[in-house]
Amino acid sequence: MPEAEGVAPLRLRPFQGSCHKGLRFKYQRRYSWCTTKKNSNHSEPRPTHMRHSDRPISLPDDDVLGRSEFALALARSIDQLSVARDGFVIGLIGAWGSGKSSVVELTLRYLKHIEMSRADIGAAPSLLELDEMSRRFSRVEPITQALIAENRDVDLWDRNHRDAEFRKAFDSEEDTEFALNYWRLKRFVENNPKNIVVRFSPWLFPGKAELASALISDLARAIGEKLGSDVREAFASVLSRLSQAVPLAGAATDVVTGGAFGGFFSASVDLSDRLAKRLTTGPTLEGVRDRLRYTLRALEPKKIIVVVDDLDRLTPPEAVEMVSLLKGLGDLPNVVYVLCYDEERLSALIGTALQLDGIEYLQKIIQYPVHLPPLDTTDISRLLEVDLQELIPALQPNDQTRLSAAWFSILRRYLLTPRDVRRLMNAFSVASAGLGDHTDPIDLLILETIRIHEPSIYHWFRQNLDQLVV
Repeated sequence: MPEAEGVAPLRLRPFQGSCHKGLRFKYQRRYSWCTTKKNSNHSEPRPTHMRHSDRPISLPDDDVLGRSEFALALARSIDQLSVARDGFVIGLIGAWGSGKSSVVELTLRYLKHIEMSRADIGAAPSLLELDEMSRRFSRVEPITQALIAENRDVDLWDRNHRDAEFRKAFDSEEDTEFALNYWRLKRFVENNPKNIVVRFSPWLFPGKAELASALISDLARAIGEKLGSDVREAFASVLSRLSQAVPLAGAATDVVTGGAFGGFFSASVDLSDRLAKRLTTGPTLEGVRDRLRYTLRALEPKKIIVVVDDLDRLTPPEAVEMVSLLKGLGDLPNVVYVLCYDEERLSALIGTALQLDGIEYLQKIIQYPVHLPPLDTTDISRLLEVDLQELIPALQPNDQTRLSAAWFSILRRYLLTPRDVRRLMNAFSVASAGLGDHTDPIDLLILETIRIHEPSIYHWFRQNLDQLVV
């Protein structure tokens, strides 16, 4: 292992606790490295800090990587998108684990704040003021979220209990007013939205046959609540007609010809008489689609923002089905799709299923590709440093030096994305909690990195630890 110039070499050191024959692994608990003897001075395990789950961030205060400005610029572009009257498809492109979902959450937050800043209910706050107001509001946000989750009457609570609940949560009248004003603006925008957001996660559905119906029904349900019965009925007509074609969805998808809704009508399918009758009576799929277009065109200046995340998690047939479905729906008026994917992975899925160039295929669908700002080792090290300051806040100078050496010699080779950092921090927090004060934190950090990324080497360590300990 190369040593950084002027720093102490990294080494595995024996624990300062009581261990049987130096160090022995226990297989009963994956994170236990030695059998310790219980005594009255034995310290309790530290609590586990799961700061970095795989959930995306949604607050600028948590944006260690400095992507808030990028998200704000994207939100402004979506808000002012004039070409949306003919439908528009945006591709948010980034490597797997690079933080696309976090950028989406920040973008949607800013999109809502942009609407709140121009809400016609009193003095319009700036985006900076809204950020400060939202920090105060975060103290009572769990209360409002619980109301929605329990399907309670929010309007009734707003009239009779809101002020008392807010004042109970704050120490000052100023904080209470900040939070109340934010809540009023938030409610106003939610009830009178210019940008209606619909989230769709295709990987939650087990097969490609359900994707089309699931997307249309999600759009109908979410949009119908905001825009009324005309829009709901237009989507319901498409869904009704589409449901008659769902039995065809299991057949080979004729995406190359670009048929509507993914080209369900494959010539190779042997239709039964009953199914053929269902498909040859009533309005055509194109007819109900035209009705939907007409209804959506009347929405202007409102827009529907459809966020489709994790396209690259699908199987090759599902990826083709989803992308071709979006190709068929991409020209719906006043509908903006934001597709999040790893271009290399998704194009490979399409190429595997269709035996053609996946990147060229995507270029025919994505009208505006947006690449995440690139990350370098400085960004990743800053993210790691923030988490380590919480998990091991009181490192001695010698340990700080060893941590720097560990970063340059080992960690930076494996920690390439924010998701890599999350995995390591979660593993390290669980391991350190289980071991209490009986392990060296820098050694443990290195070992957890090896366990995650080089399991064969880690297994060798477990089998040969006596030869490594001095």
